This record gives sequence, C-alpha cells and structure tokens, in this order.
Amino acid sequence: MSNNEIPDAERSLLARGEDCADGCAVLQDTLPLKLVREADLRLILTSLKGSPAATPPVLGLIYQCKQAEQALAAANNERKNKDTECKAFLTSARTSLLPILGRDPSPEWELAGYANAPAYSNAVPGTQEGRLQCLSALAVYLTQHPTYEVPAGGPRPEVTATLALALHNQLSTCRTAANSASNAQNDALTAKRAALQSLRRTLIALVDELQLRLPDDDPRWEVLGLNIPANPRPPEPASDLTLTSAGLGRILAEWEPGTRSDDDRILIQIVGVDADYREYGKSGGDGEELIKNLPPGATVKVKIIALNGSLEASSGPEAQFVVV
Repeated sequence: MSNNEIPDAERSLLARGEDCADGCAVLQDTLPLKLVREADLRLILTSLKGSPAATPPVLGLIYQCKQAEQALAAANNERKNKDTECKAFLTSARTSLLPILGRDPSPEWELAGYANAPAYSNAVPGTQEGRLQCLSALAVYLTQHPTYEVPAGGPRPEVTATLALALHNQLSTCRTAANSASNAQNDALTAKRAALQSLRRTLIALVDELQLRLPDDDPRWEVLGLNIPANPRPPEPASDLTLTSAGLGRILAEWEPGTRSDDDRILIQIVGVDADYREYGKSGGDGEELIKNLPPGATVKVKIIALNGSLEASSGPEAQFVVV
C-alpha cells in the first residue's frame, strides 16, 4: 500500500475512515469506485460512532462499550461496598460468639461458618467467597441457637439470622450483577473490535482499488485524506488538544489526529524548569498519551506535532495544565 498504511489506533483509524468516506462521496462515480464506496464506509462508521439524529437514535459501539465499562465499574463498586458491610457484620458476630464458643477453633465454630481452609481457624474468612458461605452457615446456626442472637436496637451491633440471610442474599445479588456486567462489557468490547477490524479491512481494500484507479502522482489521493504515493506531503496539524488529571503527577493528553498523520510527537515544558519544549515521546498514532512523573503543583505545557513518516506538520495545538 505504498505510504498509505492504514492505522491500527482507534482514533486515527476513525479519522482515516471519515476522510476516506468524504473523499468517496466526491470521487466514487468519476473514478469509478466499485469495491468500496461511501455507503460501505458510512455503514461501519455509524455502527461505531452512532447517529443521534437517526430515528430511532443509533448508539454506536464505542458509546456502548464505554457505557458497559461504566456499568461494570458501578457493579464492582456495589459488590465491594456490600462485601465491606458483610465483613463488618461477620466481625461483630464473631465478637458476640467468642464468650459463648471460646477462642479456639471447634466443631461449633465450624457449624457457625467460621472454619477456614486450609488453616483451621475461627477467623472471619479472608475471601469474598468465604464470607458469602459464612453468612449462609451463620444464618442457619443462629436459627438453631436463637439465644445467641443480638437483636437490633441495642447498644451492640445486630447479630441475627435474619440479617445474616439478608446480607448473604444481597451480596449474592451484587456478585451476580457484577458478573453480568462483566459479560456485557466483554461482549461490547468484542463487537467494537470486530467493527474496527472491519473498517480497517475496508480501508485497505479501498487503497488497493485506488492504486488501480489513480496514478501515483495524482493529487486526488489527498481528497480522500491519503498521501500522494509519489509525493507525500506533511500531515495537517492535530487539533482539539485537551488535558485532564489522571492522578498524582500524571496528565492525560487527548487530541484529534491530523489528516494524513500516522504518529505524533509529544512535547512538554514544565514552566519555570524547562527553557522551552522538550521531547516526551511519540503517541503511536492513537490520539492520546498518559504523561507521567510530573511534579505536583507544576504548570505543564503540552504541544502535539503530527507526523507522516519523517514529515512533520508545520504547527500543532498547545495547552497547559496544573499538575495535581
């Protein structure tokens, strides 16, 4: 494909797809293009990016993937919080049972759910799975020994079979929800990756066909956002650079790749330390970079220079951010 390699990085691939779709709209009938046309590219791009104006609106696979990722994070957080509540209850229950069952492991502790493999002990189980089973056993044990219960409303934390069973069921529900969310996130990611791969294969097919339809020095290559094979020019500058905090001493830089770019130089300047911009690294063409090991409280300037092989854009977007 000469110097029109199709990028792997998501942002660059989507930008290339949009440019080629726009170019196909202009040239597909005059060339004419037969293998890949604008409608082929628009169909894949819409499946990925969505179409809010459509009736009904199309939620793209990229949005669905992010939505599934957020749902998984929320479900995992719910499970974690519920498990913390269960652990606190089991700790209170153990404290309440110590004067009755003694400090040493025993068959009674085992009946109460506090027998942990491989070390035989009566400690609160160290795993979430262990705590789930302990709650179930404890609910049965307290049902058989109601005088061991501590009712709600007193000076000590409630320890009852009813609460043990309720917490068991709640934790089980949270675990099921988290597992379902994980499966949904995996399905969404698989679908997005398949669509991105389809877009990449379609763009490769388009470039292959263009090599048959256009001379290597024809300027119409650039109408499709591609290099003129015999005379590649520097890419258009990147745009829309935004900087956000990514934790202590870290900044996430995100930008829109420039037309015909296949990589980017990332330049940074720590105000008051660096006299000018200095090289931080290259992005690999994915339109984002996590900039690490920055001094907290410092003002950092970032500049992005789009690359097309060894050719550089004449300018690039700049932004600055105060590091957390």
